[in-house]
Amino acid sequence: MHFRKKRTLEKYRAYMKDGQMERVCDFCAEMPQDKKKMFTHWKIFKNIFPYDRIAEEHDLLVPKRHFRSEAEMTPEEREELVHIKTHLLPKKKTYDVIWENFSHLRSVAHYHIHLLCIKKTK
Repeated sequence: MHFRKKRTLEKYRAYMKDGQMERVCDFCAEMPQDKKKMFTHWKIFKNIFPYDRIAEEHDLLVPKRHFRSEAEMTPEEREELVHIKTHLLPKKKTYDVIWENFSHLRSVAHYHIHLLCIKKTK
């Protein structure tokens, strides 16, 4: 089972097939229309290929500086990430899930964390 609806999955596969992720890192690019929150070292924005089969909202928490793994974080980036995850996100109660893949499973070679608001079952 995929976490994306059929139409979103088709768009995502076409995007990946075009090799756009190899040419330009979208996470490094400025996307002012999709920004939700900016921090000193991190930003939150809407995922353009959301897990819309399981989530009502799917945002990404992404470092402003490009790096591939948690091991490459500066102490300042790590400190702010911990603050965001332990203080800001729980306080806002916006998301149900903070989802982080292992680096070898990421489709984007830029460290990121998925923030999901899961669809309610009836």
